[in-house]
Amino acid sequence: MSRSLSAIFSLRSLAGNRRLFALCLILFIVSTFISLWLFFPADVVQRRLVQEMMQTTGIKIQGDNASMLFPFGLKLDLAIYPEVMELADLKVNNLHVSPAWKTLLSDSPALNFKGSIADGQFLAQAGQDGRLNINAQDVALLGLQQPGNDYRLSGNLTAELHAEELAADMTGQGRFTIEINDAQVLGLQKIGLPNNFAVGLVQLAGKFNQRRVSVERIVATGGVLGLSGGGTLLVGETPDQTRLNLNLRLYPHQTTPDSLRDMIKLTGIRPTADGSYLLRIGGTLAKPVIR
Repeated sequence: MSRSLSAIFSLRSLAGNRRLFALCLILFIVSTFISLWLFFPADVVQRRLVQEMMQTTGIKIQGDNASMLFPFGLKLDLAIYPEVMELADLKVNNLHVSPAWKTLLSDSPALNFKGSIADGQFLAQAGQDGRLNINAQDVALLGLQQPGNDYRLSGNLTAELHAEELAADMTGQGRFTIEINDAQVLGLQKIGLPNNFAVGLVQLAGKFNQRRVSVERIVATGGVLGLSGGGTLLVGETPDQTRLNLNLRLYPHQTTPDSLRDMIKLTGIRPTADGSYLLRIGGTLAKPVIR
């Protein structure tokens, strides 16, 4: 009888020890996470992250308002200075950076990014091997351009980019799709066209390899002029160094302004049987030439 009671008390003691051990383990894990969250060197990680981004892109970037995300991640704001005359300084607000957990044991660990820019939202994943995936929604194009530009494009941008082997000079290969809702070209009154030149819905799709961009599809519908076409761009460091080779077909209709019809006629291009005009555009992005 005494042996049985001793065995019972031993089992109870063992069970109690296990419960105590489990409780201590849980408390240790919780306290560790709390300590990390409270004392995590967010400013140090922010500086390291911004430094890596500047080295990769060659663009001046400044970080601010860093804090830790639970359990592992970083939240901050970014100011991006592209140093391109036509582009505005960009503000990336409420940027969340966290590990892409499924990639941590692979040959190319990656980071996930989520934030807002120009009143829109974006998601991105960047891998150590140069892989980059971006999805942007409802980005206001006017917020990306200098307000003093002679000509500006307005509208809301939705875009996807899937790239591989991106290098520090942004060369690589991949595919892209772009959609611009309610697109308008501003400033055309200087050349005798309506100030708010409605383009409508613009859709582009294509691919790129190094600095050669192949635009496989351009379509514009719902504006004062229909448009379709494609072509290639050889991207340079500046718009003056970016070469164009595009074929665009214009479709005038009832709402096309007479001033635009007259301007098309001045190019010397004759309409085809269906009333459309085929334009071959060369030169540079800064000074395009219509042939």
